[in-house]
Amino acid sequence: MGQILVSGMIPAASQREIGGQPPFSLVIGNATQVTVQYRGRMIDLAPHSKGDVARLTVE
Repeated sequence: MGQILVSGMIPAASQREIGGQPPFSLVIGNATQVTVQYRGRMIDLAPHSKGDVARLTVE
């Protein structure tokens, strides 16, 4: 079973670097205002979003 690496409100214009063993399951609120980069590439959250919440797994 996985563990929660980050939870809660993250201030605007801040960055978080997460380490660990993939896969990572992400649930991101305010997804239209968030960027995610994984292994040097940007991930488009739009296809994973419903309303303003994105749910996806990166490996």
